[in-house]
Amino acid sequence: MRKISRRAVLLLGGALTLTALTGCWPSGISSSEQTKNAVKTALKAAVEQNEDSYNLVENKALSVKARAILEAYLQEVEDENTDVYDPLTVTEVYQRELTVGGDNFGTLVFSMPENAVDPQAWKKAANVLVANFLYYYQYNGNTVEYCVEIVKQEAADGQGEAADYMVIFAKKHDGEEGGEIWTPPAL
Repeated sequence: MRKISRRAVLLLGGALTLTALTGCWPSGISSSEQTKNAVKTALKAAVEQNEDSYNLVENKALSVKARAILEAYLQEVEDENTDVYDPLTVTEVYQRELTVGGDNFGTLVFSMPENAVDPQAWKKAANVLVANFLYYYQYNGNTVEYCVEIVKQEAADGQGEAADYMVIFAKKHDGEEGGEIWTPPAL
């Protein structure tokens, strides 16, 4: 059996430590990026299977609003107006429309499942989102502008553990008189 030099062991240990500290997997993609990609893959598959097809257009620039949207949403949860959904067991959703920075967003927040990087973990949630949520934010015929973001939220009292939430929100485009933009009324 071949011996590994002490230097090789130290280099390997350093690489593994760096991987753990940065949250990056050997592929170079962070676990949070892999999780967001899993959600997007599940959403794309759900749209393809849905008979009321529409285009999902991701707007990554909206991600800067994700923390403020989550905080407003969690206030709604605290006021018992909505829930944080479990993507593995969700069967129906009730979107909350939140105003952040002058824009309205239909928003849903999910807890993170154990195997969040697997698109199958998001399949049920994606089917519910596509059929019963994102549809209401169509504009210009069949386009939905959405964003998927993971936000870490510290416990309000500073004593509890931080939690990761998957925040999925769609921008509401209100129609203008004589304009081409149309948003179906939310139920």
